[in-house]
Amino acid sequence: MKGRGKATRVSAPATASVDLSGAVVGSEVGREAAPYDAAGGFGRRSRAWRVGGYGPNTALAYTLDELRRKSRDQARKNPYARAAIDRLVTNIVGTGIKPQSTAAISTVGMTKTQTKAANKASEEFRQAVTRLWWDWTDQADSIGAHDFYGLQAIAVRGMIEGGESFVRMRPRRISDGLAVPLQLQVLEGDHCDVFKNNPANNVRQGIQYNAIGARTGYYLYREHPGDGILGNSSALNQTLVQAADICHLYRAMRPGQDRGEPWLAPALQTLYDLNGYLNAELVRKKNSAMFVGFIKRVADSESPLGADDADASGSASLAFEPGTLQVLDDDEDVTFSDPKDVGPNFEAFVRQSLRGIATAAGTLYELLSGDYSQLNDRTLRAALNDFRRAVEGWQHHHVVFQVCRPVWIRWIDLALLSGALVLPAGMRRQDAYAVKWTPQAWPYIHPVQDVESKQMEIRAGFSTRSQKVSEGGYDSEAIDAENAQDNARADALGLTYASDGRQKAGSAGVAASAGDPPAAGTAPSD
Repeated sequence: MKGRGKATRVSAPATASVDLSGAVVGSEVGREAAPYDAAGGFGRRSRAWRVGGYGPNTALAYTLDELRRKSRDQARKNPYARAAIDRLVTNIVGTGIKPQSTAAISTVGMTKTQTKAANKASEEFRQAVTRLWWDWTDQADSIGAHDFYGLQAIAVRGMIEGGESFVRMRPRRISDGLAVPLQLQVLEGDHCDVFKNNPANNVRQGIQYNAIGARTGYYLYREHPGDGILGNSSALNQTLVQAADICHLYRAMRPGQDRGEPWLAPALQTLYDLNGYLNAELVRKKNSAMFVGFIKRVADSESPLGADDADASGSASLAFEPGTLQVLDDDEDVTFSDPKDVGPNFEAFVRQSLRGIATAAGTLYELLSGDYSQLNDRTLRAALNDFRRAVEGWQHHHVVFQVCRPVWIRWIDLALLSGALVLPAGMRRQDAYAVKWTPQAWPYIHPVQDVESKQMEIRAGFSTRSQKVSEGGYDSEAIDAENAQDNARADALGLTYASDGRQKAGSAGVAASAGDPPAAGTAPSD
């Protein structure tokens, strides 16, 4: 308050009480500021902001089914929702996250001869694992529709669209004729009833736990609840499946979270409203183009062009087509609204809405919309580097750890038990589990610069050739074997290529001719 140009202090009423924190209670006047603006609740902006203290599982307990239905509805009908899911699956899985066995016999305490023999046996075992894995990948799907990497894509799509997926490992009989007696079945999250709770038996949201909180089983429907009408009478019976046979693929947003939420959940309202807005604009444009002109004429016995015969009440429908010149009876007049054009803010509004959707889904606006008009080379690289870092985290934390790792361990166990693989002497079963999972390589942004930077890292000792080959999605041992085969074939035909590392390197990696001086650091040949 001001009086005569001077500030006047307003004190709290004498009747106002003071709580333990020292804040005045019972009056807005003199109330102390909250330590955080959002936590105050007294200001005009936050007065209506009231939230509940939901736990990590309570928040989803009664909303997960609804979120799934709406997420799948948008994925079916909304092109931007479909595009967001497609782009995420493409970048997380691509052609597949592939294993590279790193099994090896420990050579600690061995002599040089023993070490050489152990390394050879390890290499032969890894080659046998690789051959057997490629034989099995085409047989991995229990229904025979996809290979192992196709199942990865389906499971990831189910996680993004519905919040979670289950991969059930199903051992088979040796008589089934599989390379390894194991197949996989991908199930949507609906197979596990989120409403099944039994505190007495430690069952929470369809998952059974033991006394120390570890998962021991999942209650699963035999058929998808949404397809119950297509199944038999026992389709909705629930079966307890041991947790060791289930891979639960989901993204936990909070510690202790049991089930996963659809990735589009924060953007569902925007997706729905934006789709309705775009449809309304299309309809408005269509209707605006329908009406061209009207011609009034003297009344006669004929009906207006395009009109049906009048019914008993004298009403008749009138159909319009683009370019119509409609004839009206005398004294008849029609007034139509004149909708304004979409205006200059349409593109900016749609772009900003799509940015919000892309941010909520975890992808880039440019990938979602296909609009790269506002990016230059430098900003594109920065955006892709950040997005790729997030994708690599999802690949490792979710796909590899929750699905690939348990499948690989079960696959090795059954391969050894069935006799498809034999451990070499000195190798433990734990050693056979060693594996490196390699996603599909990222495409080059600047091919020449990117390859040259890899060469510089290797030569400077900042990385190894095997590591760079793995980053490209390949196996260095397989590439070495192919290079040896190529070089042997070239030698037999009397050919020389720049790719042959035994040759002197000329400029830009081109094989040097006989008259070129030797490369720096190499001795001249005789």
